[in-house]
Amino acid sequence: MGVNIFDKYGIKEVANVYFEALDDDPAAGVYKGDIVLFLDTLKTSTIETTAENTAAQGGWGNPKLIQWDYGKEINITLTDALMSLESLRFMLGGAIKKPTATKSLVVRHTEEVVVDSNNKVPAPKDHLTGVTLYPEATEGHPIRLINLGGGTDSTTAGARTQITSGKMTAEGNSITFKNPAAGVNEQTAPTYGDHIRIFWDEIVTDERTDETAVEVTISPDTFPGTYKVVGDTFMRSEKTGKDEPFQFIINKAKVQSNVTLTLEAEGDPSTFEMTLNVLRSTNDAGENEMMKLVRYNIA
Repeated sequence: MGVNIFDKYGIKEVANVYFEALDDDPAAGVYKGDIVLFLDTLKTSTIETTAENTAAQGGWGNPKLIQWDYGKEINITLTDALMSLESLRFMLGGAIKKPTATKSLVVRHTEEVVVDSNNKVPAPKDHLTGVTLYPEATEGHPIRLINLGGGTDSTTAGARTQITSGKMTAEGNSITFKNPAAGVNEQTAPTYGDHIRIFWDEIVTDERTDETAVEVTISPDTFPGTYKVVGDTFMRSEKTGKDEPFQFIINKAKVQSNVTLTLEAEGDPSTFEMTLNVLRSTNDAGENEMMKLVRYNIA
């Protein structure tokens, strides 16, 4: 396939991008050449090339006579419509941890319940699934409760307590609160209709079979790595109207540490943006390169 200076193409489709490990990382179970991330839900994939320049100037009017370019930079911005825990870890330079027999994970819960007609605090339900939960207090992980009031006795609002051992039951729980109202720290029972906000920790181990937990830990001394990056897309020929495969190949790209996660109630769903800075590399012929753009048509 030759190069014709009169051939013109249009690009409209986003690229699918994958990342390849450059070195072995046995601790993470990754070895050179492994595909460590594949992105096929990108909204945009932007390639931006910039460079500095300086010029020799002189003569009448001090015009520019000769100009030099230097400091070429190529930055890639990938905006993903969806995320995975792996892509999140990838962008933030964190480590994924799963519960094991020797190391558990802590999941923190909070739910709100309403005191029943027997003045008992019911076990909470998960606000997403509606499944009844049974908070359990263990050493160092108490159940904390705050009475928000709203029931038949308005003086109970603001009372709070902690349960240091035991498990809440489905039948309702008789719990007394310390009421700091008017400077009094006395024990008081909640009344019918009171809203109780419950906070507790759930200890998850690998022995759990009904649910699992995964934790992405972001450390101050851990940053995103450097990878080989390949992006696949199409460009449409003006002459034939057909799409032809087109790809960019970066032998060495550093994932940047600047990441913004936006959680908002209105507007479009959040997107996840990853920025790459292209580094100089040496190809098999010993030549310096930063990026290759490849058009091909192979059956």
